[in-house]
Amino acid sequence: MRTLLRLAPFVLFAAGLLAPRDEARAQGWSVTEVQYQVGAAMEEHPVSPDGIQHVLTFQHVSGWSRGENFFFVDMACCDGAGAASRDIYMEWYPFLSLEALTGRKFTWGPIRGVGPLGGINWGAQDKVLKITPGLRLQLDLPGFLFANLDYLYLVDHSAGIAENGAPKSDNSHMIDFNWVLPFSIGGRSFSLEGHAEWQSPRNTETGRAPYWILMQPQLRLDVSEAVTGNPGRFFMGTEMHIWINKFGFEDADEIIPQFLLAFRF
Repeated sequence: MRTLLRLAPFVLFAAGLLAPRDEARAQGWSVTEVQYQVGAAMEEHPVSPDGIQHVLTFQHVSGWSRGENFFFVDMACCDGAGAASRDIYMEWYPFLSLEALTGRKFTWGPIRGVGPLGGINWGAQDKVLKITPGLRLQLDLPGFLFANLDYLYLVDHSAGIAENGAPKSDNSHMIDFNWVLPFSIGGRSFSLEGHAEWQSPRNTETGRAPYWILMQPQLRLDVSEAVTGNPGRFFMGTEMHIWINKFGFEDADEIIPQFLLAFRF
């Protein structure tokens, strides 16, 4: 109940902004995917998953006349690792374009758009809850399908150690670069996509936590185009999961190369 009360103001605000208006009821575009990733950490560490890690991701992004909406849900488990390594984690980020709201262009150099960005981060196993208001810069970079530079202020509402969760922390700052870069080799369609984020140092219930850097680039081949000639449905490739100072633990660096399958509908 306390979690619902904490979320209520943000949800109501976002729902009010994103609710369809008479002139903008139709959704402009949407992409929904199911991804499966499997891999193992290259080096053992107490905060890294044991054994083979399996991750099933449901991901959705869509755009309409006022902005964009993105969310994903991860369901992870590890072979022989026990319940502690099984988790459900989700993030949701609605974005509003100032150009769409005001009718004025906000462009400068590589910046083609700007607007407010909100978010919710929630993890079941560690009882994590963060509300993340922020700002997005939409970038116009040659060859990129899209590229965004996001600033987020992380307001921590996690349960904390008292409720057997991850340590609560002070509010912190995050900068995230997310992108999709399509390209072709030998007549085959590939893409390099993903995100890279930096989170600032902060105080927690267990002491001072350093910054962290999390990078999750994916290299994909459009298998459906290569096999059936019908592009944009099935993808195969790799994701390199790199987390420096994972969870804010000094020198807890995690590298997990993963095999990737994705189905888009």
